[in-house]
Amino acid sequence: MTETVAQKERLIEWMGAELTEKGDGKAIATLPVERHVLHADDNPRVAGGVIMALMDFCIHHAVHSVLAPNELHATIEMKLNFIRPGQPGVLTAEANIVNKGSRFAIVEGTIKQEETGKLVAQTLTTETWVEIPPAAG
Repeated sequence: MTETVAQKERLIEWMGAELTEKGDGKAIATLPVERHVLHADDNPRVAGGVIMALMDFCIHHAVHSVLAPNELHATIEMKLNFIRPGQPGVLTAEANIVNKGSRFAIVEGTIKQEETGKLVAQTLTTETWVEIPPAAG
């Protein structure tokens, strides 16, 4: 029996992505491309939604690395340019905060095909955050 999305805790686990670096407004994540993230066997290219989810995951960790423990963040806007199809192999996502103000951060991100070093997608994203009140006790 094959595992379905419902049998995994989160989408990123179903995809098979892994965070490899996080800190100081930067994050790197990798995705070993498996058959279940491809559009089709006869034209093996990574689904666009998978590429966007990988980039969002990486951006999340870049921003999270500079927030206080009582702050939660959310994406306001994400523009992703698809440069070329992701192929079987490994995709590497990197996200870096360009500017962090008092309420918003601008994050640049790229996804590259590890085997060739070629750019697959590039983003410019706006993030915000809020302070969460302590739990009533």
